[in-house]
Amino acid sequence: MPHFSKWILFFACFLYAMVGLAKSEGPNSITIGFIPGENPEWLKKNGVELAKYLQQKLDVPINIYISKDYKGLGEAMREKKVDFAFFSASTFVEAEKKAGAKVLLKKVWEGPFYYSAIITTKASKINNLNSLKGKRFGYVDQHSASGHLYPLVMLKNKKIDSESYFKEIKFFGQHENSVKGLIKGDVDAVAVYADDPKGKTGAWNRFAPEQSENIKVLWVSDPIPNDPFCVRQDFYDKYPRLTHDMMFSLIDMRDEPAEKNILKNLYGIKSMDLATSKQYDPVRELVKYLDKGKSQ
Repeated sequence: MPHFSKWILFFACFLYAMVGLAKSEGPNSITIGFIPGENPEWLKKNGVELAKYLQQKLDVPINIYISKDYKGLGEAMREKKVDFAFFSASTFVEAEKKAGAKVLLKKVWEGPFYYSAIITTKASKINNLNSLKGKRFGYVDQHSASGHLYPLVMLKNKKIDSESYFKEIKFFGQHENSVKGLIKGDVDAVAVYADDPKGKTGAWNRFAPEQSENIKVLWVSDPIPNDPFCVRQDFYDKYPRLTHDMMFSLIDMRDEPAEKNILKNLYGIKSMDLATSKQYDPVRELVKYLDKGKSQ
């Protein structure tokens, strides 16, 4: 064999060994976690589609994990059942402290923020927050920023105790269920997310578009930082390149045709953008305020 050919063969074997070593040093699989803020079947279907898409991009088997409630996703990350997760703003703040969650990206709907809104039906005689006294009220989840925490702080600032102010309080678990519960008459008003500071659109447009004209907005919150996509810190430390490949695969989905944009189908968002931990300082202050109230 010519000397030159031997070197080509040696170099090819070296590259093959390096590729094999790189693969062996990577994770056997990746698990992405989802909060159950959407219809479970819808979330599972689109979550699986997203996993297939990312699996092709990253060449690593990808699983999905749907937690039973908002708090459960942070616990799953702490127990290392998930490597990446789509958190809400408030559950990220908790998971950052207790599970080593590191923020990477944030969802983008109309802008960098979303809002909490208290809504009722136009047929209702409830026309302002004072009219809610003695009524049946619906929240999403105790750990939902827009569906519980922001309206709860607003009520506390008005010296209103939620437990005694309302005739009945119901937690629906999902924004979709909250909207549909209001329309069915299970409650008189609910707190859900809104897309803009005037409450022109929100969960009611997405989950009950045929009834959206019959919705009355009573209150809209200050801006809430958009929901983040996070990685477990120790996973990031071990696989930084794979983590960045994951990030940019999600960012690049904005260029996909609308009918093939899985993230748009899943969350109704336009894109995923880079995010920093500091952007969630307003949520940290809110959580701190509520915790202080509990300890007094």
